[in-house]
Amino acid sequence: MQPVEPAAVTGDPTPPRTAYDEVPYPGHSHAETHPNRTAAIARLFGVSAPNVATARILEIACGDGSNLLPIAYSLPQAHCTGFDLAASAIEQAHARAASLQLRNVDFFVGDLASLGSIGHFDYIVVHGVYSWVPRSVRDSLLCLIHRSLSPNGVAFVSYNTFPGWHVAGMVREMLRYHTRGASDAASKVAQARAFLNFLYVAHNDNDPYGRLLAAEAERFACHSSAHMFHDDLADVNDPVYFEEFVAHAAQFDLAQLADADFATMTAHDLPTEARAKLEQLRGESIAFGQYLDFVRCRRFRESLLCRAELETAGVPLPAVVGALFASSAATPTASAVDLAEGVEVQFRWGDRASLVTGSSLAKATMVTLREQWPKALAFGPLVARVGALLGRDPSSNDAEALQEVLLQAFGVRMVELTAEDWRCTTTVSERPRVSDVVRRDAAANGVLVALNHRRVRLEDNDARQLVALCDGAHDLEALLAALVDRGLGLDREVLLQRLQGLAQLAFFEA
Repeated sequence: MQPVEPAAVTGDPTPPRTAYDEVPYPGHSHAETHPNRTAAIARLFGVSAPNVATARILEIACGDGSNLLPIAYSLPQAHCTGFDLAASAIEQAHARAASLQLRNVDFFVGDLASLGSIGHFDYIVVHGVYSWVPRSVRDSLLCLIHRSLSPNGVAFVSYNTFPGWHVAGMVREMLRYHTRGASDAASKVAQARAFLNFLYVAHNDNDPYGRLLAAEAERFACHSSAHMFHDDLADVNDPVYFEEFVAHAAQFDLAQLADADFATMTAHDLPTEARAKLEQLRGESIAFGQYLDFVRCRRFRESLLCRAELETAGVPLPAVVGALFASSAATPTASAVDLAEGVEVQFRWGDRASLVTGSSLAKATMVTLREQWPKALAFGPLVARVGALLGRDPSSNDAEALQEVLLQAFGVRMVELTAEDWRCTTTVSERPRVSDVVRRDAAANGVLVALNHRRVRLEDNDARQLVALCDGAHDLEALLAALVDRGLGLDREVLLQRLQGLAQLAFFEA
């Protein structure tokens, strides 16, 4: 695919400045947008999603490329395209792509409300757009997705939802009222923060309304100034009910395929009685999702859309797990895992989730995946390794049972399923090479995008200096000498330990 020239798309070589040019919005990566994850979920629900490694990927309103560039880097044979209305953001994206010497990504300035044909794409990403533009532009957005999506392609779309935004919207309306006379962005944000502090202290803990306001005020106050200006104080922020979003997409021959986060579809966190009630709707996926939103007071969704004419399964297909890759960083809380059947062991994946199981197969699976993290294992090798750990030859019954184990663990965020393995290695070579994306960002801040497209906060300055040195040119002796020059003398054993720690973060290229 050839890069699209801005003038050819917009008809205007000098597009007007936007609010995002005046107040730049800090870009972030979003793990669930990576096609490796999207494709796995699509296949679970019966769609033969395109090959991820060679995919054509489009990000609408890509900003400065903070999400798309790491995707392009992790998929060197894919081709990525991004556009945004803010020319200053696209200028930054071009500069970052050039600094990374990426040849498989292009950016252009474009207005989705008037965009012409830009080709077909296997995966389309639209994060943080739908709820923040007028209805006419939302129509243009869905029209563009339908026009640009390949036959088996998948689109990721995020949006704000009711009923959760009834609560958040109440505080947003107060903020907009309080800041209505502000003359510029800085004073508007300052006034909003002062008002949030007023809400926080205006009630005591025994007042239910006060507790509600305080919780919302605290949540809003955690937002960055740019986030607050563009999201919380924006002229347009229109949440919808899930069912309304699905109906709107249907007007453009697009259908809800699944949630981008599989765990949000499982109701695993609800009491047994509530789950039993919801199971009565399991065959009606849209109603099931809407009632889940009611129960959880959900305020944000990430939907995967496909063409309406595609036949989908409606429910996840366990047999498809056998064609996917599995990974997990979950660790047992016990120092040693007793693999005997019936002996319960708890596994935790940081603050993300936990799982208690007495199943020998499940325990052996979690142990095996943790040993390989951050690499993902194909199903066949995983079955073999689990069988070896249990001291038996794997049977067809084991394979079938393992599919169910992985699917259930995926539903509680204790296992991740992907279409392919990640472009990372756990091996610390003689000349270790950290991804260029990670090394570039390490010099600027402590929030890094690993090769599995997850954000990692690395605040230790010594660790960031080590990351910057791992460019593939320094062997271990050269690394030790360079660290001494920086006043960070280490012996070889400690250096290897720290490098192995970086490998566990999915920083090293395979």
